[in-house]
Amino acid sequence: MRDRAIIFFTRIPELGKIKTRLEPFLTKELCVELQTAFIKDIYNSIKTIGIDIIISYSSIGDLDRLKDIVDKDIKFVKQEGNDIGEKMHNAISISLKEYHKVVLIGSDLPLLNKKDIELAFSILEEKDLVISPTYDGGYYLIGMNKANPDIFKIEYSRSSVFEESLDRIESRGLSYGKGNIQLDIDDKSDFIRLHKILKKDESIPCENTRKIVNKIMVKCDGNE
Repeated sequence: MRDRAIIFFTRIPELGKIKTRLEPFLTKELCVELQTAFIKDIYNSIKTIGIDIIISYSSIGDLDRLKDIVDKDIKFVKQEGNDIGEKMHNAISISLKEYHKVVLIGSDLPLLNKKDIELAFSILEEKDLVISPTYDGGYYLIGMNKANPDIFKIEYSRSSVFEESLDRIESRGLSYGKGNIQLDIDDKSDFIRLHKILKKDESIPCENTRKIVNKIMVKCDGNE
């Protein structure tokens, strides 16, 4: 078995199927551009770590859209399951057949950096599980060295997801560590916060996201 892998869990950037909570603030076309930029920047960040990457992709959309964004030799695995929890568990469970430790991350995280991933794997050296929160009460990263489907049997898209997940982890006697907190971009308020962060700190290396965010804000200013 190999040592470590990153599961990049994402939807395919398909018109009308991606970042719908940003509509009508953004057009469907801009939602696709924004998600594509997120995927590019996250991928460019995590590939510098030198760990195997597995793209876990949604069944809706043209897979070639994803293949045009990342390197050609990346492994792609279609998401399987009835809900997001089951899909994440299946992606992790399958990967643990080949790797000792796996970390799964989402794709709404343009500010994600390799330190977030490196911290997660360092926690897995000592703990059964690692989980990293988002500011809205969810989590953007979960990693394991042994599959546990019960962790994912909660209701998602709520502000209590992170705490409910911790309750399940603790009730099963698993050791765990918390990773860095991050901003995931779901709605207009998240987008505005992202814009302010990027404007304040020009050293953040997410050039594709920065470009489309600036383009959108110029349009917004022009419409005022």
